[in-house]
Amino acid sequence: MPRASLVLRRRLDPRPAGLAAAAPLADSVNIPLEELPARAHELPPRHETVRVAAAPPLADRTLRRLADHGRRGEIDLDRSPAAPSEAASVGRLWRPHAWLEELAPRLGCGRALDLACGVGREAVYLASLGWHVVGVDVLPDALDRARALAARCRAAIEPIEWVVANLVGDAGFAPPGPPYDLVVGFRFLHRPLLARLTDWLRPGGYLVWETFTTLHRQRHGRPARDADVLNSGELPELVGGLVVQAFGEDWQGEAHTARLWARRPG
Repeated sequence: MPRASLVLRRRLDPRPAGLAAAAPLADSVNIPLEELPARAHELPPRHETVRVAAAPPLADRTLRRLADHGRRGEIDLDRSPAAPSEAASVGRLWRPHAWLEELAPRLGCGRALDLACGVGREAVYLASLGWHVVGVDVLPDALDRARALAARCRAAIEPIEWVVANLVGDAGFAPPGPPYDLVVGFRFLHRPLLARLTDWLRPGGYLVWETFTTLHRQRHGRPARDADVLNSGELPELVGGLVVQAFGEDWQGEAHTARLWARRPG
């Protein structure tokens, strides 16, 4: 059976799951209000206003709950029913990191390794494009949320393998079954690990990486450790043996990051 599509939608439907399933709303994703604290990572990026497809008093309660999480919301009273084509797809409000989304059409498909994958948005996004993904993180609770996200999107994605591992403390860590066609990492830095990534890529495979710089720390005071921020121009030097396809350092909203896309020769 063909996979369903994972479709970006614009509105949050906070009704109870049963009501939302019985009468789905157009261009909406259902996250019941009582589940919102545990599923805040499934909301749009933090700089975006969350459009709440509900009427008072549910809409008002949802706006207050969003505000508790530092999020802006606005009420959208459009009650148009979802088209049949929407019922055949899986909706999402969240987005993967913009650097990955920008490069995805140029990366092909195959086996991908997502390091420090957190709650799994990038892994699920890649799996929706047909990648076979291994996601690795040190935090079991983050991987629990990643598994739950993948389960909600299961009709639209390839299965994902989740691995609990300490990428910083375990100098001997090796991912399951390299080589990979793609290795990605976002907002994570461990210099000894970056030096080993070439060995985990097949010839012709890609590395996509983005993380914070010292300029970010100067403005925000974090990450606090030198080990967790990049100096200007440093990132390409950490991945010797790879051919840099694109590199840049700039402000991405409130975050100053270094971005790298590189390829293993061969």
